[in-house]
Amino acid sequence: MKATSAFKQTGSTPGLHTPAFAWNFIYAFGNGPVPGLSWSGNYLYVSSGNYVVYSANGYGFLSPSTPVYCNAADNANTYVEVSVSGSGSPSYYDFQEY
Repeated sequence: MKATSAFKQTGSTPGLHTPAFAWNFIYAFGNGPVPGLSWSGNYLYVSSGNYVVYSANGYGFLSPSTPVYCNAADNANTYVEVSVSGSGSPSYYDFQEY
């Protein structure tokens, strides 16, 4: 009797790459979640207010008209710090892979 597998075995297909990871950008701790803060396509966006962002990618000034570059893979092992410009009370965010 021959053993069979329920898994389809395929050879490598030229042109296909390793699948990209999917990330959640979540509030971790600190001064509370920043209202209107979101992450999409490696950029942080905010709907109102002016913020300073410190991440593994450097720092930037975040406003509704100025997104800040923030790569998930680069920041996977650290926190992203977001604080109101001129404030000493930061909020910390984390990228979680799923």
